[in-house]
Amino acid sequence: MEEEGATLNEFLAKYGDRGYYVLKSLLDASKTYKKAKLGDFDLRDLKDFLIKYGLDYNPVPLLAKLEKEYQIIRTTYKSGSQHWWNIINKKALEDAVYGYEGNSGNTQDPKLKLLKIQFYSLDPEHIYNILEKISKRKKLSSEEKDLLKKIAFNDLPMIVEFLTKAKPEYENELLNEIDMAEKIIDMAESLITSLNKKSNSIKEFEFEETISKNRLT
Repeated sequence: MEEEGATLNEFLAKYGDRGYYVLKSLLDASKTYKKAKLGDFDLRDLKDFLIKYGLDYNPVPLLAKLEKEYQIIRTTYKSGSQHWWNIINKKALEDAVYGYEGNSGNTQDPKLKLLKIQFYSLDPEHIYNILEKISKRKKLSSEEKDLLKKIAFNDLPMIVEFLTKAKPEYENELLNEIDMAEKIIDMAESLITSLNKKSNSIKEFEFEETISKNRLT
């Protein structure tokens, strides 16, 4: 572990900010939530995070060095359109990134730590997976409707509270967490809107059917 950490420090000393943003972006990409993953991160997500940091350069040459020379990542899947890697030692990677930033896990802003603790205590991935599963149903059971209501009244207010605190002060540091929180809010809103539309359509149909029957009698 110490050997790999030192190696990454050498990588950062050699490539500076360019190397740092590649390491930070692949670390961020490894924390994204996806339905199916073929590794810790892929090239597309890595490039997306680089763009979010205002950078527009090709990370492939540095990724090749990280894989072959520094041996901190390894390819898990490659095709004409996709390339996925696993991080061999995430702790060493995190230590190198925090060290370059002038921070360590122990000196990190306590408010930032608290926001992370609060966010992950909500088990956001579980909430997201539930909403994603419900969104694929053509018709919801009464239990699923109750579950959706529970999430709306119990979990979403805390997620919104997290967003209101995290976005103004820690948009870069909590990039993944903010992204996940917003996805949960958007998916919940879409589900409730769709559910209400279906409910109103059924009521309109039943109303029209009642009128038609009354006319016939």
